[in-house]
Amino acid sequence: RPPANPPPPRPALPPYLAHRSGGTRASHSLRLMSGVGSLLFDGTLLLLEGLLRVFDGALRLARLPVEAVAAMRPGVNGEQRKRVVIVGASFAGLWCQRNLCRDFDVTVVDYKKYFEYTPGVLRLFVNYAHLRRISGTIPSSRNRFICGEAIGVEPESNQLQVRVKDGTIRAVPYDYLLIGSGSTYSGSIKATPKEQTLSHRRATWKSEFERLRRSSSVLIIGGGPVGVELAGEILTEYPEKKVVITDRDAELCSAFQSKTRSYIRGWLEKRKCELVLGTPIEGKFPDFEIDAKGCTLRGGRRLEADVVYKCMGMRPCTGWARKALGDALDSRGFIRVNDNLQVVGHPNILAMGDCMVHSSNEQKLGHTAEVNAHLVVDNLKRMETNRPLLCYPHGVVGSKKTPKIYCISLGKYDGSLGFNWLVVNGSIAAGLKWLLEWTKVMACREAPIGILFWKIADKMSNLISRTLIKTVDSRNKRS
Repeated sequence: RPPANPPPPRPALPPYLAHRSGGTRASHSLRLMSGVGSLLFDGTLLLLEGLLRVFDGALRLARLPVEAVAAMRPGVNGEQRKRVVIVGASFAGLWCQRNLCRDFDVTVVDYKKYFEYTPGVLRLFVNYAHLRRISGTIPSSRNRFICGEAIGVEPESNQLQVRVKDGTIRAVPYDYLLIGSGSTYSGSIKATPKEQTLSHRRATWKSEFERLRRSSSVLIIGGGPVGVELAGEILTEYPEKKVVITDRDAELCSAFQSKTRSYIRGWLEKRKCELVLGTPIEGKFPDFEIDAKGCTLRGGRRLEADVVYKCMGMRPCTGWARKALGDALDSRGFIRVNDNLQVVGHPNILAMGDCMVHSSNEQKLGHTAEVNAHLVVDNLKRMETNRPLLCYPHGVVGSKKTPKIYCISLGKYDGSLGFNWLVVNGSIAAGLKWLLEWTKVMACREAPIGILFWKIADKMSNLISRTLIKTVDSRNKRS
């Protein structure tokens, strides 16, 4: 006979533990220990955030008299301030905005009214409410802001053509033009001109969240950091979903360290993620055989899923500048710059981030975009004081290569962090990624804690890269 009072059913595990299925006592103990670890992780970050916010409040109070004095300062050399127009309010553009407002008359142009921390958006596929933590209004207290789309530039008259909301064309004069217009990406990963406000963007992410939630299978095309991080978020929140990653390379994240690659692969395989690697998709760029239901690999194999994410094919947002700067654009649309990061043939126009190409051919990352911005700001100030211009990247980092810094998250509680040759895997990497994200968003919001953190972090990373954890090339030469 069944017992008169059967025991209550065991409570369901949270999503990040549900994949650890099994009925034995040992597996239940493992789930319990993992749950405790996740709670400790969340609790530690919550405590750290509270302490940082208290410190930020103290810094805000201390900054008040400094800002009052700075507001009375004249421009460079005591003359009328030069006009700087920045196209694009992302990593590079906002770094320039924060560091030029004191000495220049700065105008920021962007087709949306908010910034979004792009490396953190993949979590929005599984938690669209996270948007409020990685976004904010574009600053305008110390600078002008024009919400509009750049559609052309006239170098002869030093004017930028901007189409504003009502469709009218506005001419924005400049003495220096800084182009940080970034890149486009397929799908919802990067905002479009139609998503002008945060409410529009929130609606997009809610729609993406629902689409993924209703699906049972996922195909991710592209095995770089974007595809891997998206798979990590899905498998952490929905371990029951079938996830397939396909890429033409035989390795995931082939541009990163071997310890990172092997850790990522092991993490995905442990969670039953199917990897279809080493076979390209049929067709030629940009006309690959990809549709809403899947893709066809060379050789005829067909991969299909309920949801298909195309995590490949980044393109620079430079079409608006092609007519005036056509000779400075390469065949792929990237703006060619010299060693001072000036656009070829246009010394008062500088470019940075995803939209430009430099002889260093460094990887396009948020970190390198800001390193570009450091040199752009320094060189603008040098042009105004008639000093020799700095060359990239030595003028910023003090060496021939920028530090290679990256952090690839595998859901909320795992990841792989790289600093040149050093690799740290696991929850420590996930915690550090949270710190980098939180402080960077705070810096973009012009919060003192974020600005101070990154002033120190940028200087320390360059120093450590030159002395202790040197770039791979430097170590090889020494050996």
